[in-house]
Amino acid sequence: MRTFILSSCALFLISTLSIAQEKGQLAAADSLLRAGQLLEAVNAYRSILGQEPANQNASYNLACSYALLNMRDSAFHFLDISLAQDTSVRALNDPDFVLLLEDERWAEIEHRQVEKVEAKYGKYPKPELSKELWRMQLKDQAYYYHMDVAEKQLGPRNPLTTALWQLKKDINAQNEQRLEEIIAENGWPKKSEVKGSAAQAAFLVIQHADLELQQKYLPLLKEACEAGEADWSGYALMYDRVEMREGRPQLFGSQVTFNKETGNYEPYAIKEPEYVNKRRKEVGLGPIEEYLGHWNIEWQVEQKE
Repeated sequence: MRTFILSSCALFLISTLSIAQEKGQLAAADSLLRAGQLLEAVNAYRSILGQEPANQNASYNLACSYALLNMRDSAFHFLDISLAQDTSVRALNDPDFVLLLEDERWAEIEHRQVEKVEAKYGKYPKPELSKELWRMQLKDQAYYYHMDVAEKQLGPRNPLTTALWQLKKDINAQNEQRLEEIIAENGWPKKSEVKGSAAQAAFLVIQHADLELQQKYLPLLKEACEAGEADWSGYALMYDRVEMREGRPQLFGSQVTFNKETGNYEPYAIKEPEYVNKRRKEVGLGPIEEYLGHWNIEWQVEQKE
């Protein structure tokens, strides 16, 4: 009996160490990906898959790495592997795949994922509109990774980042034009028609538009929220941005500005800041202390109910 117990303990210890090693290898590969060392990341993920072929995270992030390198055949190969048991649409709005959008194989990925999601959760009333909105969301979030890597390697002011911002501006203009057409034809995209993640695309496009469009569509977003067809958290973020752009204090503390004199980020002026967490909770946002922590900002205003 003692021999059996010792053997079981040894097997458990070996298994635990193996899992820890695999997690460490994956974390190291992910760090290479975030740093823009894509070829090194590819080698690291392939090494993990050589030891553990069923590692879904490794195959998915390997697909991301290949897509960012515009190595499409390899990207689609490992994306197919990683999505074999996946019943979500997360890949359909992942900005790492922006260079795959014009490839006919992307439409096949969309079709398969929607089929799997529908089989598990029910039909999309307007699947083609959902797909278009996912693409718009993907494009909206695209190239931030590239800009982050460029700034890490070349500094905050560099010609590559400038060119990428111009590309983002052109993409945003295309998204805005198409979204206005969609709203004119169908109204504000409803969660009941396109599902939540696709409806989120409409918010993102307008949130990144100019003040005129935000003023135009903020009332429509509010109506959608009141009907349960959009998220109040998105409305709060857009409301704050409009207030800031018009020179008024924000309500929910979502807008942060950079102080050139101190070299630090700080929250834009907040109306009755002692009640900001109360207001944030009402719209589904977390405490402002946690939010501002991402900007290394310490919030010291005592809160009231």
